Amino acid sequence: MEQGRSDTTQRLIASGIPTIEALAKQNLPLEFGAVELDPHGRVTPRDPAKPLHFRFHYLGVPFDVEIPGAESSEIRLAADLGELPYTAESPIGRHYAQQLVRAAALLPHGRIFIDNRQHIRLEAACTRPIPSTISQVFAAIAVILLESLPYLRFLTEVLPQHSYRPRVQ
Repeated sequence: MEQGRSDTTQRLIASGIPTIEALAKQNLPLEFGAVELDPHGRVTPRDPAKPLHFRFHYLGVPFDVEIPGAESSEIRLAADLGELPYTAESPIGRHYAQQLVRAAALLPHGRIFIDNRQHIRLEAACTRPIPSTISQVFAAIAVILLESLPYLRFLTEVLPQHSYRPRVQ
């Protein structure tokens, strides 16, 4: 038996289950994205140069997250917050949404803007924590979400009902 490994770990490795071995070879603390599932569902080490992408929902808004490869030191978030209302359907909603975009210039880590399809978008970035453990990565993302919360709440009031709207309690 290899020194420092339990009988159970040795049996799992010997049975052809590479998960324990793959995890045992990782440095601690285990960094977010250090391992991945291969096409057969086995845990394998992940190439740190590859970017990492995932999606989550916050208050009903889908957020896309990108953590570029090891050479980058940032975490990027993007979200489509809804369509800018036409003047004919909601002149006051359009006016307030445009005012919100101007006010959002104060966001420390991001910006809210109107894209060429007339969608209100949020894009933000923050420094990637070192070590980049799952709790540290999500804490950094939480900072951006908390900074954006007043703007998301305001949008629930000004976007028309048929437009995509964030759900805020």
